[in-house]
Amino acid sequence: MSLSTEGSTLVDEHGRQRLLHGINLVAKGSPGVTDPSAFRGSWTSEDLAQLQDIGLDSVRLGVNWSATEPRPGDYSPEHLDWLAQQLDLLHAAGFAVILDGHQDLFSQSFGNGAPAWATLTTQRFEATELWSDAYLSSPAVHESFDAFWADAPAADGVGIRTRFAAMWGMLAERLGSHPAVIGYDVLNEPTPGSAAPQLFGAIIHVFAELTGQDPEQVMADFTDPAAKLTQLAHLEDTSLHRALGDQLAPMLAEFEQGPVHALYAEVVRAIREADPRGLILREHDYFGNIGIPATIPPLQDGAWVYSPHGYDLVVDTAAMPQASDTRVTTIFERAAETGEGLDVPVIVGEWGAFRAHEGITAHADAQLEMFDARAWSWFYWCWEPGFAATEAATRLRRPRPRAVAGRGLRAGSSAGGGWRAAWTGMDCDAPSEFWIPPEREVEHLVDGRRQELRREHTTVLLAPGAGEHRLRVS
Repeated sequence: MSLSTEGSTLVDEHGRQRLLHGINLVAKGSPGVTDPSAFRGSWTSEDLAQLQDIGLDSVRLGVNWSATEPRPGDYSPEHLDWLAQQLDLLHAAGFAVILDGHQDLFSQSFGNGAPAWATLTTQRFEATELWSDAYLSSPAVHESFDAFWADAPAADGVGIRTRFAAMWGMLAERLGSHPAVIGYDVLNEPTPGSAAPQLFGAIIHVFAELTGQDPEQVMADFTDPAAKLTQLAHLEDTSLHRALGDQLAPMLAEFEQGPVHALYAEVVRAIREADPRGLILREHDYFGNIGIPATIPPLQDGAWVYSPHGYDLVVDTAAMPQASDTRVTTIFERAAETGEGLDVPVIVGEWGAFRAHEGITAHADAQLEMFDARAWSWFYWCWEPGFAATEAATRLRRPRPRAVAGRGLRAGSSAGGGWRAAWTGMDCDAPSEFWIPPEREVEHLVDGRRQELRREHTTVLLAPGAGEHRLRVS
C-alpha cells in the first residue's frame, strides 16, 4: 500500500479515499532492561488472525530506542532483525504498519524509550502510584527531557537528539522499503521537561479560577482518587473545558513551535534521504491529550498527517468504566479543530486503553461514532495478551470503510442497530471496499438506485463511478 495526502484526505495508490483501522503493538520492555530479547512482543500469528477477525487492517508498531541503539551510533542487528521479522509477519497477515518511536517517561531507565547513555540526569528517579504522574513530579524525567530538547551531548560528544534523528534515518533506510511500512510516528507524546510541573500548576490555577475554588484545595484533591473524580466532573461543562484549553494553549505554543517542531524537521530530513514517500505522523504534545489545543506549525513536507492521542482523564485507573463521553468528545473536537486548521488528514494514534475493563461499551461506541462521522483513521491502544476476549475487542468488531472510490465520506450508526455510509463517487480503477461482519445484510445505492455488489466473506466490494453513493448495513 502506498498512501499520500490530498488536503485533509488520505489517498491510496488508486486515488481512493483511504482509512486505516488498527491497533498498537508495542513491546516496551521493563524499566532498566538492556537485552534485545526483552523487547520482543508476545503476540503470535493466532493473535493477528484474531485482530483480522474484528476487521483491523493496520498496526502502529513500537520501536524502542534503547533496544535499537544500545550504544551511541551502534545499532543492534538482533533487534533490527526482530523488527524485520515482525514486518514480514504483519505483511503476510495483511496489515499495514506505522513505525512508532515509543517512549513513556522518556527513558528505559524510568519507563521505556531512550537508552541509559542518552538519559542525561543526575537526579534519582522515583516512581509514582499512577505511572504518568512522574511526567509532572520527577526531576529525573524533567532533566532528561531538557537535555534531549537541547540536543545535549552524550559521552561521545554527539548530541542525543542528533543521534535520535540519525536512528530514524537508519530505520527508514533499513525498513522503509518493506511492503508493510507505510509511515513513521516520530516520537510518542512529546513532553516538556522542567516546564511540565509549571504547566500543571498553571492548569490547576486556571481550573480553580474557572470553577471558583482555592488552587491549593484543587491541587490537594487531584492527589486523592475520589476527590479527583469530583473535580473532573466540572469538565462535563463543555464551555468550561474549552475555556481551560484556550487559556493554556499559549503557554504550550513555544514548546510546540520551538523544540518539538525542530525535532520533526530534523527527523523528517533524515527519513526523506531514504524514503521520499512514507507518511510522517505529527503528534501533539503530552498536554494535548487532555484537550489543550496544539499550536502546531505545518511541516515542510508533502506527505504528513496530524496524529492526536486522546483519553478521558480517568485513563489508566480503576475508574475507567466511569469515563465521560462529554469530556473525551471535547478532547477530540479540539483535535479536529487543529486538523482542520492544518488542512491535513487525521490519524488518531492512540485512544481507548480499556484493557480488560467491563462496562466500557457506551464510551467506546461514542468514540467510534466520532471517528466514523469525521472519516478519521485510528489505532486502538492497545493489544495485550487476552485482548480478543475483552469487551473492548467486541466493540471494535463493527462495519467500517477501508477505501472509497470518491470523496466526502461520512459514516455512522443508524436507527435500529444499523450502520450507513455515504460518499460522492468518481471513476477509479479500483472498487470501493468495506469490512462488514458476514452476518450483516448490505445494500448499495447510487443516486437512489440499488446496485449489484460483491461479497468475499467480510469484504464488500462496490463498483466505482460518479453519483451519490449510499451503503446501508442492517
